[in-house]
Amino acid sequence: MPDRTPNILFLHVDQMHADAVSAYGSEYCTTPAIDRLAAEGVSFRRAYAAQPVCCPARASWFTGRTPLEHGVLTNAVPINPELPDLGQWLREHGDYETVYAGKWHIPGRNVADSFDYLHPGTGMGEIGDGDVGRAAAAFLRHRTSQRPFFLSVGFLNPHDCCYTCGASGGVGKFDYAPAIERELPPLPDNFDPELPWLSGEQRSRVGHWSERDWRYYIYSCYRQTEMADAHVGLVYDALRRSRFTEDTLVIFAADHGEGMGHHGRILKNFLEEESWRVPTILVPPGGGREHDEDNRLVSSLDIPATICDYAGVPPLPDADVGCSLRSLVDGETSPWRTHVFGETEHSAAVQDGRWKAIFYPGSPTRMFDLVDDPLETRNLAAAPARKTELSRLADSLRGYVRDRAVYHRLGEDAPGVDRSGEARKERLRKARIWYERIAEGSGLAV
Repeated sequence: MPDRTPNILFLHVDQMHADAVSAYGSEYCTTPAIDRLAAEGVSFRRAYAAQPVCCPARASWFTGRTPLEHGVLTNAVPINPELPDLGQWLREHGDYETVYAGKWHIPGRNVADSFDYLHPGTGMGEIGDGDVGRAAAAFLRHRTSQRPFFLSVGFLNPHDCCYTCGASGGVGKFDYAPAIERELPPLPDNFDPELPWLSGEQRSRVGHWSERDWRYYIYSCYRQTEMADAHVGLVYDALRRSRFTEDTLVIFAADHGEGMGHHGRILKNFLEEESWRVPTILVPPGGGREHDEDNRLVSSLDIPATICDYAGVPPLPDADVGCSLRSLVDGETSPWRTHVFGETEHSAAVQDGRWKAIFYPGSPTRMFDLVDDPLETRNLAAAPARKTELSRLADSLRGYVRDRAVYHRLGEDAPGVDRSGEARKERLRKARIWYERIAEGSGLAV
């Protein structure tokens, strides 16, 4: 790596299934730009979101703290104002010029207070992502300053699939599924819209869908992923043609995954693999050796830790969950975490690479063997032969929650919060009570 302080380019997309990449074997999605990133860097195939929802995941990216700590436990709940974000931190400690384009979506924090804002994008990726990509590419082409930069570029797609499912059936706004029926991908092997644990909200969205509706929805997710890939490629090409090509760290990631029909689900906010696991690629300055990290458990909280490491600045304060990925990129064999954790306002998950458990305050626990059952079709939580594994996972989750400095306003009224009425407020209140019970050792029924 060059001796000078590296530039940092963080390319991120919204709501992308981790396997929707042609370099990873997808037969139904063509992603030449992401493929190129994978070929020039390291793909972390076991990477997981701190929380599989937009605002909580993004607040974790930029503060290095878990949702329990930064307070954004679900969308529209404001962040703890005392926590610094990466834009502020790199300006203060690393003399970085911090620049932002595209989706921010961290409630209670004005992006313009932490970054020079190039372009805001729009609420629909199909309309705004092109402008975001062009703004970021222009920054790279025309920059003359010698200061290092941190350029964060947020594309909204594949999130536009949310608009498809909000219309009348899986065919969404276009209603042209019959014309392309031969092109529609098959349903996933674990498709099951009758699973008893599906929420009422999920059933109300998809309960009337035909098989063709489902297949068209999945098709749309792939097409919107390809739109995002094109814009990622626009910015990455601009970087590679610029004078910064040899001294820029590039990180690509998604904030959370997408159901895409797995388990009969769409969208996010649940902790099965399709929603929780996320694509994550790191290309070190000057490029690296292509390889996949298939076994190391990675958290999205590792991204801010990695950025601080490469930038040569102190870690974000009290960000003790994230680990820099730099040693893995360099091929070192140093010890790594043995568990990774995830949460929503209504559930929490832990896995150790093979065994995975998802806990709920009012519903039965689910446990899966990800080696023998990677599609999570056989719930082993009640199996006597797996009691030891389940207890071990529960103990690790209790310790994780006890170690968190829970934001004192979590679940309380706060200025500027849009709680969408009393229902959201009650959800957050219950979430806080549940996490307190976990920390006390009484919150997990095993």
